[in-house]
Amino acid sequence: MNFTVTALDVTDSTQSEVKRRATAGAPEGTVVTARHQRAGRGRRGHDWWDAPGQSLLVSVLLRPGGSPRVAPQLSLVGGLAVADALADAASVAARIRWPNDLLVDGRKVCGILAEAASDGMGRLDHVILGIGINLNQTGFPPTLRERATSLGLVTGRAYAAEPVLAAVLAHLGRRYAEWRAGGFAALRTVWLERSTVPGQLVRLPHGGEGPAVDVGDDGVLLARANDGRLLRIVSREATEEVTAHAAGH
Repeated sequence: MNFTVTALDVTDSTQSEVKRRATAGAPEGTVVTARHQRAGRGRRGHDWWDAPGQSLLVSVLLRPGGSPRVAPQLSLVGGLAVADALADAASVAARIRWPNDLLVDGRKVCGILAEAASDGMGRLDHVILGIGINLNQTGFPPTLRERATSLGLVTGRAYAAEPVLAAVLAHLGRRYAEWRAGGFAALRTVWLERSTVPGQLVRLPHGGEGPAVDVGDDGVLLARANDGRLLRIVSREATEEVTAHAAGH
């Protein structure tokens, strides 16, 4: 895939900027970065905090086509690509916490947001993959202090955004091509090797927590409820109970 990068100083959010460009017909591989976002977004409407110039803030336009059901898989593809990139650019072994965080020593160094849009025929029109990597922060707001870290804090080095971006896009292009050729099944084994699954405690949509057991070939998380049921967690808001046949598959 060819990437075309537009670097902005300040924007409302790179996600919103790429959405505007996608609506206007921008091609796959359109990339927008920013030094600072006035209204950065995380999952489920949460804000994304950044200190100006201290993060890599990037959104990438993908146009995979097909069913909208595959869109959540691209968050996992993005997580794997960023894990590859951090190992390459910073010699940091990040772990992927399903579905969209990367952790170093248990603290979040990167968040990923995949936002999808369908066309008028119910097909997947595009996915905007937002990636925020903490590069050089030395401190965080009180609400994040115990949960966040940066590459600089982990390694004691300073990082320019451009080489890290180059690594992210190179690995994203490779992993996206593998996904398009073979679906998430082609990436599942290596994704699990880089992840906190099995064993990750996940919040179940109907209350309580349960341990993650596995991730299916479709990227759906399998978790064990307190009553022993095996649940397919499509997202934090959608859960399906696994039948006896599926559980044994």
